[in-house]
Amino acid sequence: MIFFQKTKKYWLVLGALVLTWVLLRHDAVIYQQPVGQVVHETARLTQKTTDEHGNTDKVYSQRLTIKLLNRNRTVTLSNQYTDSQTVTHRYHVGDQLLLDGTRQLRILSLKRDATIGVLLVLLVSLLLLFVKWRATGWLLLSLIINIILFVVALVIDINVKNANVLLIFVILAVLVAFSSLALVLGRTLQMAVTLASTLLATLLAMILMLVSLKVTANEGVHFETMSYVTQVPTTLFIAQTIIGVLGAVMDESADIVAALFGMRREKIAHHFKDYWHAGMNVGRDIMGTLVNVLFMIFIAETMPMVFLMLRNGNNWPYILDQIMNLGILQTVVSGIGIVIAVPVTSALVALIVKHQQVVKP
Repeated sequence: MIFFQKTKKYWLVLGALVLTWVLLRHDAVIYQQPVGQVVHETARLTQKTTDEHGNTDKVYSQRLTIKLLNRNRTVTLSNQYTDSQTVTHRYHVGDQLLLDGTRQLRILSLKRDATIGVLLVLLVSLLLLFVKWRATGWLLLSLIINIILFVVALVIDINVKNANVLLIFVILAVLVAFSSLALVLGRTLQMAVTLASTLLATLLAMILMLVSLKVTANEGVHFETMSYVTQVPTTLFIAQTIIGVLGAVMDESADIVAALFGMRREKIAHHFKDYWHAGMNVGRDIMGTLVNVLFMIFIAETMPMVFLMLRNGNNWPYILDQIMNLGILQTVVSGIGIVIAVPVTSALVALIVKHQQVVKP
């Protein structure tokens, strides 16, 4: 009985995952566009290619029998894919597909809502299992609000003629930081100090980057290599960097402020230097981990393109210059923001706390 009570919540999570999968696998009726499921497939080799670097690839022609789940009929479509599947996809029996057209149908993409839904339910379930319900609720609410804010910023940027991209995303960064901290930490002095230190450290890091680019006249920085850019790449890169630096700095500032406010709650009189040294020690402990996390995220993002470029005979200097150039710059700027956040947050908390101690009777 005790074992069942301890494991009951895990069975509930498992049940929620299974239910989500089943419901989203059978939700084709709510789609206006045709949704189909592959019931049979055959494939045959049609071509074998080899480039000047010795890379080989095989092209296959696939014949798919697809049952339309919201049209009550069966169609046969063809699909071409390669072994490498860089820009093509091989479909298997059981795959659900989003289709387009009325009489002459074509495949748009895989229907992935079941997989995404299960992952979202798993995320929420893990938060509820290992974090307090109230904290989880505020965390999810802040996430939803931030997504809405980001979508609004995109809509304004796309639909407003000659919109100031930098101004839009600066405002977005401030609103995202405020909503995240206000909902997670509440309207407290700790939240206000964390917000102030986050924005100040982010501002200082961005000023250092802009001054460095100005002094060097952007030498060696290729903004034109940004993918799929339809606006001025320099401005878009700065806006992108602001959001990235803000996220890295906010994490560290929140940890330092939380530790120092823990000292504040002790019934012991602390001096400015006590808060300063404590904040610097906390910052040193987590700074290395955060910088390494940034580096690993950058490496993970660039790995596919790096492998592709290497397989096509490009050398490392060219790859660093054309593929990894802007990513390295963003990682360095975010790392600078993390380093700056340590003394900025420590000093800010120490000044505010000491001022309160002096003011109090």
